[in-house]
Amino acid sequence: MDEQFLISYFGVLMSLWFRFSKPLLTPTDDTEEIFARRDERLQVALERITKYQNYCDSDLQNPIARWDTNFQTGAKTALLLPFSPIVVAADDGECIRVWNYEEAALLNSFSNHEYPDKGISKLCLMNELDNSLLLVASSYGNVRVWKDYTIRCKQKLVTAFSSIHGGRGVSAVVDWQQQSGYMYASGGISSTMVWDLNKEQLLSSIPLASDCSISALLDLGTVLSDCLILTPEGVEKVVGIGFQPGLYPAKIVSASQAGDIQCLDIRNPSEAYLTIDAHRGSLTALAIHRHAQLIASCSAKQLIKVFNTEGEHLGTIRYTPNFMAQKVGSTTSLAFNPYQILLAAGSTDARVSIYADEISGPHSGPNSVPEFHTVAYR
Repeated sequence: MDEQFLISYFGVLMSLWFRFSKPLLTPTDDTEEIFARRDERLQVALERITKYQNYCDSDLQNPIARWDTNFQTGAKTALLLPFSPIVVAADDGECIRVWNYEEAALLNSFSNHEYPDKGISKLCLMNELDNSLLLVASSYGNVRVWKDYTIRCKQKLVTAFSSIHGGRGVSAVVDWQQQSGYMYASGGISSTMVWDLNKEQLLSSIPLASDCSISALLDLGTVLSDCLILTPEGVEKVVGIGFQPGLYPAKIVSASQAGDIQCLDIRNPSEAYLTIDAHRGSLTALAIHRHAQLIASCSAKQLIKVFNTEGEHLGTIRYTPNFMAQKVGSTTSLAFNPYQILLAAGSTDARVSIYADEISGPHSGPNSVPEFHTVAYR
């Protein structure tokens, strides 16, 4: 089938989906201003998808910002907002900080709840074309959704609930899908819980095999109307999983703690069609770009590696962007901007670094990037 036709067809589907999918956990009386902003962001998204759909040769060697978050326990997870120069980071003490990396400005800092030392396992963005909400999943199963989280001291809790029961003490695993409004949660329990976040209701519980250990979830949405639980026996823990970028809804990418990245077709899941030997053990995080053909992984050995979906090694990030060219702390999280070639990396030394390709980043070279230090406030 003609590639340009596929891209145009994909753009039409995205346009229809965004136009008719309502924002969740918000009032339904959309105004003309809301519709205009949504259409503006939709056009930006479609333009960037078209631009980066076949992009597969960036090594992300251009550091554009470095942020010392001042977290006491390191930056455990990070999230790049799609339409603004903002990164959200969280630590094991469930402190959340929001930073504008173009202006080097701390926008907000707040506690997810009053029970520290539980840890945040995942940050997700809801309603990305509207006034977005921040979904925060704690390691012990608590889920909280915040609005106005980028405004200093103005964050408000929208909803909160325990996504799993009886699983305290183990790391909860969640996945969220905007189109269906469903969130899947598991980890340390004998089932996977399916939540309708718009109704704030538990829909169902999917039983698991007694010897099943959940370490990664992927909502297949309209592809299979189910979730994929990747827990093969006899292999290392699965660290991350996601769809292959672009027009391949039946293909997924996963990474194990052993250091390998596997590409699988869910129509024939018994054998990977591509295996990338990314690291020699200690793989700690995986990031898959939503549209560009890029995959990033990191290890406890202070390396971030970038690959394309053909398995070609594009580059290795070895140093943080400062004039001393220090090695990065052990990287604990990676996150791509879904509509730009930008990668955020959080590390155990409490720093979050932003990397770009050579053509999109405003800076070039490690000497041009200042480090911003957070003075914490609550």
